[in-house]
Amino acid sequence: MSKYEPLREHLALLKDVVWAAKLEEVEEIIGSSLPKSAREHRTWWANSGGSLVHQNAWLDAGWRVERTDLMRDVIVFRRLRIGGTVLANSAARADRAAKNPQKAAERRLAKEMAALRQPATVTLRAEWSALGEVQSTPCSKNTVPQKGGVLRFAALNGDDVQTVIVATMSVQQAYRSLRMEMKGLENDTDSSVGAEVFERTEFDSKAPIECDVVKAGNAWLLTDGRGRKADLDEQSECYLVAQLLYLQELQNGRKTMLLLR
Repeated sequence: MSKYEPLREHLALLKDVVWAAKLEEVEEIIGSSLPKSAREHRTWWANSGGSLVHQNAWLDAGWRVERTDLMRDVIVFRRLRIGGTVLANSAARADRAAKNPQKAAERRLAKEMAALRQPATVTLRAEWSALGEVQSTPCSKNTVPQKGGVLRFAALNGDDVQTVIVATMSVQQAYRSLRMEMKGLENDTDSSVGAEVFERTEFDSKAPIECDVVKAGNAWLLTDGRGRKADLDEQSECYLVAQLLYLQELQNGRKTMLLLR
């Protein structure tokens, strides 16, 4: 199936005679970026058809490109066949679907999957807030969030820095767990983070350990350029943020570990 099939479907369903489309609208409809030539050359928008699948998309739908204004990123389409109205086409499609529902379902699913298979980019923007050295920063300090977030504990390992990334639904409990472990006190929290850090890393409980936190409001998830704040009180989203931060630690060449708690 051509990646321009959604454009053909869109034009076939339009009731208008003329459609002035921004290039961004066309890209949103097809679910991917237009090639560079579409933004630079008017010939890309010609009505030649033949082996040019993108032109066949509008020609097969009964439309032609009437005018191009690449300076303003606008393409003007005009309907060729008034007789092939959207109502008639819809009735024909409905009739075919009623006769063969299995085929109709296959075509519908294939169309939806074409959009789902478009390349996706998921990125994270996060701001670390310094909590300071664990021994010196009490758990009761108002900078230690009580709710969900991502902690980063960092300590020297020879000449290098080793880190632990922790996703937790209670930052304060995870932080207190490590602090109690460092002081040799009984852990009075429901968190096992402190014990796990010292069991699974080369951290020295008598050496300085710095702690940073990504708290609510300081993480944004961006998918294909559209962003929103991450909900760090929602476990799966908090874990996703932690995993992306963990990958960043690895890419920066640091020895690190990830805990999802």
